[in-house]
Amino acid sequence: MPERALDPLAVLERRLRMVAGSIDAEWGVYVRFLDRGDEIGIDADRMIDTMSLIKAPILVALMRRVDRGEVDLRRRITLEDDHKRLGTGVLRLFDAGARFTLHDAARMMIVVSDNTATDLCLEAAGGVDGVNACLRELGIEGVRVTGTALDWFRALASSMDPELGRVAPGELARRGYPDLGPAGIADARARYHFEGGRPFGLATARGLGALLARIHDNSCASAYSCAEMISILSAQQHRQEIPKYLWGAAIASKTGNFEPFIASDIGIVTPYAGSPVVMCFLNQRHRGTRASLEDCVARMSELVLMTAEARTPRS
Repeated sequence: MPERALDPLAVLERRLRMVAGSIDAEWGVYVRFLDRGDEIGIDADRMIDTMSLIKAPILVALMRRVDRGEVDLRRRITLEDDHKRLGTGVLRLFDAGARFTLHDAARMMIVVSDNTATDLCLEAAGGVDGVNACLRELGIEGVRVTGTALDWFRALASSMDPELGRVAPGELARRGYPDLGPAGIADARARYHFEGGRPFGLATARGLGALLARIHDNSCASAYSCAEMISILSAQQHRQEIPKYLWGAAIASKTGNFEPFIASDIGIVTPYAGSPVVMCFLNQRHRGTRASLEDCVARMSELVLMTAEARTPRS
């Protein structure tokens, strides 16, 4: 009797479960091979704190408004102190009065995950309600903006010092978190994450995967806008997760981190020889080192890419 061939998707899912299971975290994993539509989901409908992954839906909503002529990416913005946000990015380091276009802000929101740029883009995209309405209009389920970047940083800062929840945005960006020492800051961040601090955004891996697939097939905005989104996502500078081991692949991705508790990444990956695949690796409530969680995502990405390459017919 001939030996029964193993199903490559079943093998991949088993391996992904083994790698994810080696890390003490909650996971949501979704993979879609875009050539045939084959999918793998591991807790793919679990709602997870997105952190900066939510910036990808904001970008989609912004570009749809551009398509409708409601927003001009060439509009120039003059930076004010009250625009500035804590966390990732560079604009908070600029002097007030710096000028840049909304297009520049959209790039910085993704490429260096700039939180100042994020709130500027969120406002231009119609605010929290506008982006959520856009997702409903697209039929994307399981993705929700929960507030601005300012809302999140105020909540975290005020959990350490209630006064910081009342100061002006520019003052919060200037002062930063209270001086609790390394151990004190680490404990405060852990309490915030594990004891119900507000999420930056909420999403399922499946929902974000559906949105990436819509970007890839030009069905969530105009072909020009979808190509621009791919270009911006391809320039992302945070490359410790999905891109880490993917030699030769084209990668359009967005990370979302609150180290060491969250190190998520989503992307459209096109092998050097092969068809594109959507990868979404979401996690939260991790107890361990940041490097271990990031490398776990990177290793799962490598497994997916190897499967995608193996599925490609050889001429």
